[in-house]
Amino acid sequence: MKTPEAHSETVLLFGGTFDPPHRAHTTLPLAAAESIGADRVVFIPANVNPQKTETPPTPVAHRIGMLEAALKGTTNTTISRIEVDHPGPSWTIDTLRRLVREPAFRDARLRLLIGADQALNFTTWKEWQQVEQMAEPVVMPRPPHSRNALSAEYQRLHPDRAGLWLARTLELPMLDDRSTDIRTLIAEGRSLNSLLAPEVEDYVREHRLYGWGDPPARINA
Repeated sequence: MKTPEAHSETVLLFGGTFDPPHRAHTTLPLAAAESIGADRVVFIPANVNPQKTETPPTPVAHRIGMLEAALKGTTNTTISRIEVDHPGPSWTIDTLRRLVREPAFRDARLRLLIGADQALNFTTWKEWQQVEQMAEPVVMPRPPHSRNALSAEYQRLHPDRAGLWLARTLELPMLDDRSTDIRTLIAEGRSLNSLLAPEVEDYVREHRLYGWGDPPARINA
């Protein structure tokens, strides 16, 4: 009989551009980690998201600086530079293959936290079957996709595996924070309504990111 592979810990991986990191980027992964019993959460800023290559992200140093500010005071969280230190687009399968060669992850059980939209297009990912084997997905619902709505979508898109995908989907708060909207609010000089942690807002203000403090753009001015 084959002995089950022993794991020293469970690590929840959470990748993204974090441009800027908002409250959903921090609160939901920590809640997800508690839900699945993960020992730690590793945040992985992307160098270039291969599905968003048309818009260059904010420089890496600032995105990591903001993420460090967002995670200030949290426990069992780390930030990995495995993607930002590697040139080119950040394909998840390539990241996982590099990650498992690092001593800190060789004996760990890896889980991959993804959003609802990513779960629905998961089979379009590069070598998605290998991604699934190396780091089983964990899904966090995001508006407009509640867990019930995702169940129906799984039945439509993955009828043979709908039950598996539903089991991977957590019951978490439905936060609709989006970095794109936050960048627009900043550029227009409007209130952020606590969408960013105070430490992140201070960082954005100090470094005048996203047009902070600049006169709002005027149409046909």
